[in-house]
Amino acid sequence: MMTMEITTYKGWSNVPEDFKTKTQLKEIKLKPVAEELPDAYVKAQTKYGWKEFNLYHIKNTQEIKSRVINVREFPITLKNIENALYIINKSAKKSRDTKVLNYSIRKHGIVSVAKKRQMKLYDLKNDVIDKLISENKLSIKGWHKQNLNGYDTPLLLMQIVDITFHMPISFEELKNSLEKPQYLGEIGVISAQPTRKIDMKFSEAVSLLEKYLIQ
Repeated sequence: MMTMEITTYKGWSNVPEDFKTKTQLKEIKLKPVAEELPDAYVKAQTKYGWKEFNLYHIKNTQEIKSRVINVREFPITLKNIENALYIINKSAKKSRDTKVLNYSIRKHGIVSVAKKRQMKLYDLKNDVIDKLISENKLSIKGWHKQNLNGYDTPLLLMQIVDITFHMPISFEELKNSLEKPQYLGEIGVISAQPTRKIDMKFSEAVSLLEKYLIQ
């Protein structure tokens, strides 16, 4: 049985207009019908040397259908804020774990994305906690010491309703604190694994907290 040889183009300038990579197709909201069966290849120079990319003919693609995500509206109650904080806090820790894992295997692109996502979620968490403190809706239970990579970091333990959260501060801030929170001992890395089931999606949690901040 004869097999048809697939054309390999050398350099992007030689690729016909009706051939696209998977990434290029995604930009115009298309995807290959059969991703495992490219219609051609292109060899192109990258900063890591020559690399071969799969190409797909436009006629062998299909439209990417947009997913309809149903985001429920939750009232901004203290209990819902607590649940939303719990969800984004655990999600931030998952990004932390992704960052650490991929750093060890030198996948620095993934590390960068995970770090940005982690910091964005922690910024949202900290902004919400700051507002809760200003409204006297959150209590400080004490502080833990956490040692990571040879450095000690104090973490304030805060409680809202019946869930506690940690928030890093400096030893200088701890020393100058008017409340002088109680030392609660040393803790290790806090797990990203949820310990309770909450009927709220991640997108719903983010939406609720963002609305709380501007109300």
